[in-house]
Amino acid sequence: MKAYIVTTIIGVFGVSEDNKILVYTPFKKDATEVAKKMKEAEIQVIDEEMDAQDKLRKKGYTEFIYSSRKQGVKNVEEGNKAESFIKENLIKLSIEKKFFKDEQEFLEFYNQVNVELTKVKIKLAVKKEALVVQAVRAMEELDKVINIFSERLREWYGLHFPELNKAVSSHEKFVKLVEKYGKRENFEEFEGLVKESMGLEISEKDEKILKEYASVASKLFEIREKLEKYVKESMEELAPNFSYIAGPLLAARILSRAGSLEKLAKAPASLIQLIGAEKALFRYLHGKGKSPKHGLIYLHPYIQNAKEEDRGKIARILANKLSLAVRIDYYSKEDRRESLKKDLEEKIKEILKK
Repeated sequence: MKAYIVTTIIGVFGVSEDNKILVYTPFKKDATEVAKKMKEAEIQVIDEEMDAQDKLRKKGYTEFIYSSRKQGVKNVEEGNKAESFIKENLIKLSIEKKFFKDEQEFLEFYNQVNVELTKVKIKLAVKKEALVVQAVRAMEELDKVINIFSERLREWYGLHFPELNKAVSSHEKFVKLVEKYGKRENFEEFEGLVKESMGLEISEKDEKILKEYASVASKLFEIREKLEKYVKESMEELAPNFSYIAGPLLAARILSRAGSLEKLAKAPASLIQLIGAEKALFRYLHGKGKSPKHGLIYLHPYIQNAKEEDRGKIARILANKLSLAVRIDYYSKEDRRESLKKDLEEKIKEILKK
């Protein structure tokens, strides 16, 4: 048999397929605690939900249905009838369960929980922002370290197999090849280059240290890949609209330079357009260069793929849309990704027609 688990501000209900309330586990009547529980319940199965499941098992129920996916949940039915039934009758149920004495008390508590829930969400968002900013900065620093390691390995290993430098342009592939094969005669590919190589012969001792050095560089590439995945996923969760329009990695870099979503949300579009161009702007203000048209958003495909004469106009349109997207993420949390993207594409098409 299956039962539905429905979590509300007064506690957790276990509901049958025909909307019969089977079990009820109340929350403590504290707005702050309830807000924390509600937020936690969005991420994973909470203690009260586990308690409801235990009670249901004793009644013979073995399948538990939730309305959304989260950690610890196997079965999901979004917008199920049981959830709708509980929400529609929650005031009545809260009075029947003696959680509240009347509707007025329910509404007052409901408002208190919403206020506390907003505080919890802001606190979590600020914490997440700080983590993402540090991850982006770590990734940028790691890029510099990886480049140093890779260039050094190319120069060092190039004494033994200089032809590999020209044959393999990718630092990551070069590093992994040296890590795997060591001496050039061990290579399974580039056979022709190996035979004609003008490089020095190396001993097993030389090979060992080169492979160890390459192994360290290879690990750096792996860490970098994990960091990038973390940043992408975090940005899509933290600022979905902004990430969708800018791309999660570019959005993360802009956020890192700005310092916080709040600062970005309160910044004019013109500032977002120039984030990352501070040095060029400084030179311009001191009469030593041209006024910059764009900063980090120059890396966006829409600008990269545009003609030189169109880039300034596209940068302004993109900055305006990014400004709107980040304000939506910070203030309203609405999902406007598709409409924002569609509007942006239409405006860019208009420019390209002229």
